[in-house]
Amino acid sequence: MRALGRLSRGYSDDPGPLSALVLLVVGAVTIWVGLSGLWIVRTWEAPAWWHLVPLLVGCAANLVRRSHPGITLAVAVPVFMADLLIGGSLAVLLVLFDAIYSAERFGSQRLRQVVRFGAGVVTVGVTIASALAGMPPRAVAAMALQTVAMLAVPIWWALDVRHRTELADAATARAELEVSRAAERARAQDAERRSAVQAERSRMARELHDAVAGDVSALVIRAGAALAAPPGPSDRESLAAVRESGLHALGELRTMIEVLAADGTAEPIAPTLTQDGAELLERAEAQADGVAPADLAPLTPAVDRAGYRVLQEALTNAARHGRPGTTRVHIQRDGDRVEMRVRNAVERGSEPATGIGLASMTERAHAVGGMLEVGIEEDTWTVAATLPATS
Repeated sequence: MRALGRLSRGYSDDPGPLSALVLLVVGAVTIWVGLSGLWIVRTWEAPAWWHLVPLLVGCAANLVRRSHPGITLAVAVPVFMADLLIGGSLAVLLVLFDAIYSAERFGSQRLRQVVRFGAGVVTVGVTIASALAGMPPRAVAAMALQTVAMLAVPIWWALDVRHRTELADAATARAELEVSRAAERARAQDAERRSAVQAERSRMARELHDAVAGDVSALVIRAGAALAAPPGPSDRESLAAVRESGLHALGELRTMIEVLAADGTAEPIAPTLTQDGAELLERAEAQADGVAPADLAPLTPAVDRAGYRVLQEALTNAARHGRPGTTRVHIQRDGDRVEMRVRNAVERGSEPATGIGLASMTERAHAVGGMLEVGIEEDTWTVAATLPATS
C-alpha cells in the first residue's frame, strides 16, 4: 500500500515522462485485451490497432502536462473525438482523463475555469441529447453518470491533490517560520545573557574601583611622600597611615571576594555617607565645612551609598592629581537635596580627567536622580554633586 501511495503521488506530480509511459503501457494493454469499440455502434469493423495512433498522439502531448497543461488538453480533446469515430477505447479515455486532471492540477486559474465550464456544458449537453434521442430514462441517467465520471472525477481528484499540497506547503512554511522564530528567540536570549553578564562585570569593576582605588592611591601617595622626605620621627606616622589605608583596602577586597564567591544572591555591604563619611574625610586629611556627614540623615539607602562613593572618588582624584594639602570639602543639606563640593588646587594648564573614576561618579549620581558637574576654573579642580535626599 505504501508503494502504491508513493507511485500515485509520483504519477500525480510527474512533469510528463512517467505519466506518458504509464498511459502508453496501460493503454496498449487495454487495446490488446479488447477494451475498444465501447461507445459507438459501427457498421464496419475497425482493426483494434488503429486505436494505438490516437493513443500515441495523446501520450506525446502528455509529455508537457505540467509545463503546458493547456496544450495537453487541446491535443487530448480532438484525439478523443477521433478515437470515438473508430469506436472509442478505454486507452484514449484515460488520456483525456489525465489531460483534464493536468489542466486542473497545474493550469492557471483561467484554464481551470474553462475546464470546469466545459465539463458542465458537455455533461448537460450529453444528457439533453440522450433524452431528445428518445432513449429511456434509465439509459439517459447512465449516459449522464458516465459523462460525470469521465469529466468530474479528474477535476475532483486534482482539486483534492492541490488542496493537500497547499496544506503541506503551508505546514512546511509554518515549520520554517517557527524554526526561524526559535532561532531569533535564541539569539535574543543569548544577546540578553551577554548584556547581563557585561552589565554585571561593569558593575563589579565599578565597585572594585570605587572600593579599592581610593585607599590604594592614598597608600601610594603617603609611601611616596615618606620616601621622598629624609628619615625622621615622622616615619612611624607615615607607616601608620600606610598601614591604615592598606587594611581598609584589604577589608573592601575581602567583602567583594565574599560576594563573588557566594551563590550570586548576596550583595556587598557597601559603606554609606552618613555612617562612614567622617572616617573617609579623616583618612583623606581634607578640610571640611558645612555639616558633618552624619547630620545628613535620614537618606535613602541608594542615595547614602551613592553619596559615599562619589565623595570617595572625588577625594581620590584630589589626592592623585591635586596639590597636597589643598583639598576642601563642603557638605550641606538643602531641603530635599544633598550638596557636596570637593575642591583642590592643580597645576596650571592641567586638563580635566577622563578616566573610569569620573564615569563612575557620573553614573552613580544619575542612577539616583542626581547631577554631577566637574571642571577646572582658575587652577582649581571642582567636583560638585547634587543628590536627592529621597529617591
